[in-house]
Amino acid sequence: MVISIIEDPQEYLWAGTWGNGLIRFDRRTGAFRIFRHVEEDPSSLSSNLIHRLFIDHAGSLWVGTNDGLNRFDRQTGRFTVFKADWNSRLSQAYVSIAEDATRGVLWLGTHYSGLHRLDLATGQLKIYRSNPGNPRGLGDDLVPTVHVRASGEVWVGTQNGLNKLDPDSGAFTVYNEKDGLSGNAVSCILEDNQKDDQGALWMSTNRGLSRFDPRTRTFSNYSVADGLPGNDLTGWASCFKSPSGEMFFGGFSGGVAFYPDRLDRNSDAPPVALTEFRLSSILVEVGDRSPLKKSISYATGLTLSHEQTMFSLEFSALSYRNSANNRYRYKLEGLENNWHEVGSDERLATYTTLPAGAYTFRLQGATSRGPWSEPGVKLEIEILPPMWKTAWFQTVCGALILTLAWALYRVRVRQIARQFNLRLEERVGERTRIARELHDTLLQSFQGLMLRFQVAHDELPARPAEARKTLENALDHAAQAITEGRDAVQGLRASTVETNDLARAIGSLGEELAGDEANLHSVESFVDEEGTPRAVHPILRDEIYRIAGEALRNAFRHARARRIEVTIWYDERQFRLRVRDDGRGIASEVLEKQGRAGHWGLAGMRERAELIGGHLELWSRQGSGTQVELSIPASLAYWTPPARRLQWFAKKTGTNS
Repeated sequence: MVISIIEDPQEYLWAGTWGNGLIRFDRRTGAFRIFRHVEEDPSSLSSNLIHRLFIDHAGSLWVGTNDGLNRFDRQTGRFTVFKADWNSRLSQAYVSIAEDATRGVLWLGTHYSGLHRLDLATGQLKIYRSNPGNPRGLGDDLVPTVHVRASGEVWVGTQNGLNKLDPDSGAFTVYNEKDGLSGNAVSCILEDNQKDDQGALWMSTNRGLSRFDPRTRTFSNYSVADGLPGNDLTGWASCFKSPSGEMFFGGFSGGVAFYPDRLDRNSDAPPVALTEFRLSSILVEVGDRSPLKKSISYATGLTLSHEQTMFSLEFSALSYRNSANNRYRYKLEGLENNWHEVGSDERLATYTTLPAGAYTFRLQGATSRGPWSEPGVKLEIEILPPMWKTAWFQTVCGALILTLAWALYRVRVRQIARQFNLRLEERVGERTRIARELHDTLLQSFQGLMLRFQVAHDELPARPAEARKTLENALDHAAQAITEGRDAVQGLRASTVETNDLARAIGSLGEELAGDEANLHSVESFVDEEGTPRAVHPILRDEIYRIAGEALRNAFRHARARRIEVTIWYDERQFRLRVRDDGRGIASEVLEKQGRAGHWGLAGMRERAELIGGHLELWSRQGSGTQVELSIPASLAYWTPPARRLQWFAKKTGTNS
């Protein structure tokens, strides 16, 4: 099988075969001569597997084999062999050869061992290998083709793109599919006949034919749609340019021949248009209730709701000359910064779950080798936010929140003022009541004592026995006055403020009253609590204590009770206090009149209960004891300190740290 064929200046035709060595044909005589590898002869052909034949500027024949590079000596008919490593057979397959006559070097492409540089003067080989960590290194170690331009530029075709070598620095510039190359596997490179040394490079790839313009660094690609027999033109790096400029490329898909200057560049930019608009994959028709008020091809803007965030736009180029090779690029400004480039088989742009905002969809088209259609199509798209995210709704909500906060603040200020006034009125009323009690009890009692002492003084000289009896009565009234005065003054004492323990304070008061010497018999009293004790509002706590104290004093001093029970209930809905005794009870006429004439105990308890928003019930029957029960709604009775309220709020909102 012949792999490579070439004619030398002596008009010999040379053919390199796969396994049968090198064949020379003399067209003048019709004689053949075959050169093969001889194991014992180091000056024979180094291998019978031949990849490439090349004639340099001096007319010398170079043979790239599977085991080294060979130079043929016409005088002796012998070969000089060059190898990068004489001890290895892994890096000796030379598959392409190019000459830089100015520098006196050959550039050699190898099979999986990179690019080699042979200095013709010294016979030394320099190796360039790929390095994934070096972006300026060779793109791949499989180098099917090398091309040297007249300017000295070295272009290398690899399995991973087109590479340009700077011979002075040894750095490579790599071009691949993302730069516009039709396919990354570059098989063979030719240069067209432009006279300004800026001729375009033509190369066969695994995805068609590419033309590279070194001045603009842009690619133009050709495919089956342009007349190629197939897209895969790789295989044995087969290409040739005739003296007339005609180019020949061959590969696995077949062969193609053309004159580059006769090809239609088709450089006009085709206009583009939007052809369909879809919401959630459903085609949208023009209508009054539709986002489309006219055809999408003529629309300049769309307004979508926050529920219409998944949409697709289909487009097309208005060029039917070679529509399969048309190219497109699009982007959605406001979401994307870079263009999306697609072929004619991907004419659909889809976007999902876009946030509310303003966007601009831009679309441009081009032929396979032409420029982009600037500026292209522009479509303004606005996605409206939901009502609760609009500025006016948030402004209204903010205003309502501020208004509510101000209202709550005003209510709180009024509540504090009301509590202050209530406390002040209560204190003033309490002092007024005590002053009235002092006036009606203690002062009047002392006034009565003064009269009795005056009577005793007048009776003493004439009637000593009657004077004695008068003095004894006066002493009894004095003891009663002292007791009444102590009860009145006791209302001014701090009750539960110090301990904040209502049950303990009431119990202490019962013990104090039980130890009074005025009691003629022993009294059993105790305080019981039901439910979990809770903090009672300080203002209400004092009033509850005074109501309980008044009931206890009545039970100890007037009812002559032997057993007194105080029960406190801490219910969820209300607070209750009950004082019950087994004393002699209260007469029905006294209950109807809210107490005896000149006594304010029962009336004072009812006033206190009404003042704090509670309800007082009094039950009594002569000989059956008395029961006093106070009930207050929980919303009024219980008190939560500010710090505890903040802890509750932090727990509910998850901000507790």
